[in-house]
Amino acid sequence: MLKKRITKIALAASLALSAGAAQAALTDIAVNGDFETGDFTGWAQFPGSLGAAGQTIVTGNPGSAANLNEPNPAANIIKQANLLPGTWLGGETIDIQFDLKGSAAAGGVFFVEFFNELVGGGVGEGSGILAVIASPTADWLTYNYSTTANASATGGITLQFNSTCGADANCVADFTIDNVSIMADVSAVPVPAAVWLFGSGLLGLVGVARRKKAA
Repeated sequence: MLKKRITKIALAASLALSAGAAQAALTDIAVNGDFETGDFTGWAQFPGSLGAAGQTIVTGNPGSAANLNEPNPAANIIKQANLLPGTWLGGETIDIQFDLKGSAAAGGVFFVEFFNELVGGGVGEGSGILAVIASPTADWLTYNYSTTANASATGGITLQFNSTCGADANCVADFTIDNVSIMADVSAVPVPAAVWLFGSGLLGLVGVARRKKAA
C-alpha cells in the first residue's frame, strides 16, 4: 500500500514537471510599437526619396500611427533594430503582429522583413522577407506572422518595414502602420524539479512516505 502511494506521488510529480517545467512566458519586446510617443522613438529610420516628409506620425488605430509614403524608385524603411543582443539561444518563437492600411499601385509594395543580426554587421541564417504586401486595404487590417530566432543572432533580432517603389512613374506605395508587437519567449526559464516539489508540497509527502516505510 505504501509502495503504491509513493509510486502515485512520484508519477504525479513527473507529469507536473514535464507539463510545466519549461513553460514560455511571451513578452512584447517592441519599443513604442503603437507610436504613442508621437514620434519614432525606438525605431531606426531610413527615409526614402521624400526624406523626413515620407515618414510621418498620423492618426492611428486608435491614437498615433506611422505613415511611410514612397512615390519614387527608392526604399523607405523603419525598423526595430538589434533587439536583445546576446540573448538569443536559437529556436525561440517570434510572433509578429501589426495593423496596416494604405494604397499601392504600379509596383508599390510593403515588405515585412526579419533579420538575425550578427555582431559587427551582416545577418545570419533564418533572415529574410516574411511578407510582401502589394494590395493593402483602405481600412485597418491586422497581420500576423511567426518566425524563430537563430543562434546566429548575436547582434539581436530586427523587424523591418519597407515601403518601396520601382521605376514606374505611376508607382504608389503609401502605407500606415500601427500597434506593432513582437512577442518572444525570451523569458522561458526551466523550473528546477526540487523547487517545484517544495512549492507543491509533494516533496514533503514523499519524505513522509519514506519515513513511514523505514519505521
